[in-house]
Amino acid sequence: MSELKFVKMHGQGNDFVIIDALNDDIVLSSEIISSICNRHFGIGADGLIFIRKSGTADFFMDYYNQDGTTAEMCGNGIRCVAGYIITHGYCKKNDFTIDTRAGIKNISVFENDTSGKKNLKNINIRVDMGKPVFEPDKIPVDTKILYADIKTGSSDSSLKDKNIALKIYDWPLKACENLFKINCVSMGNPHCVIILNEEVSLNSIPLSKWGRAIENHPFFPAKTNVEFVKISGQHLHMRVWERGVGETLACGTGACASAVCAIALNKTESNDVKVFLPGGMLSISWDRMESPVFLEGGVEIVFEGIYYINQ
Repeated sequence: MSELKFVKMHGQGNDFVIIDALNDDIVLSSEIISSICNRHFGIGADGLIFIRKSGTADFFMDYYNQDGTTAEMCGNGIRCVAGYIITHGYCKKNDFTIDTRAGIKNISVFENDTSGKKNLKNINIRVDMGKPVFEPDKIPVDTKILYADIKTGSSDSSLKDKNIALKIYDWPLKACENLFKINCVSMGNPHCVIILNEEVSLNSIPLSKWGRAIENHPFFPAKTNVEFVKISGQHLHMRVWERGVGETLACGTGACASAVCAIALNKTESNDVKVFLPGGMLSISWDRMESPVFLEGGVEIVFEGIYYINQ
């Protein structure tokens, strides 16, 4: 039996097991990671993150989903990593970099008091999430299905020829005997955003049924995260089904993807929006196509302890 020190953190209820691997080369199997994230027999979390050294940035975020699979990026996860770094004294600067499987992200820390103490209750963490990616093959989506599953259900070669750099806005997708209008974008990981009509209640949708079906739809060769969104002025209300996890209380990249789609479709009044999730609120800003997306919000440490691994 071996001991594993950990810290439990969350951003807007999106929770993570954080493991400090800056001085130890800790490697765990996907089965053990899944066991640790199990809410009944383990610590319980939406994901597990190793904080490691990086040769190209100040730190590296080694992120794993609840089911033990790797993921390219996690917006709330990287903010928790940043919170851990500053509260444990690993970085004295308010601006630093964290490398991820989706590239290096710039972190900015904003303190709401002048005491000089790194208290997470008085800190907001902003992440430069980079530019959103709309090209179908880079999200990725299966363009063969894309052109064969238009409203008529038949292939439209002329449309294919015209839209080499097509953006997937309001495209029809059949799942669970429903026809969804989807908007697809990558924020370092794939997202499928569905903007609901006014008459549809966000709380009434069967997220576990629809989310699972869309996540695993052959249209998405690497699977996808799924966001259902209601828009009211500058406020977005969102529920999310995360790839490899299920429904979570919040998703940073999902909030970014939803905001980007709402802004791109001119459904908001400005480029700064508030995204309200079951676990809390996140601020998103995007100045459109050639600009990066900024994600900002607070994080919290819940508890720390030792997990015993039976090997």
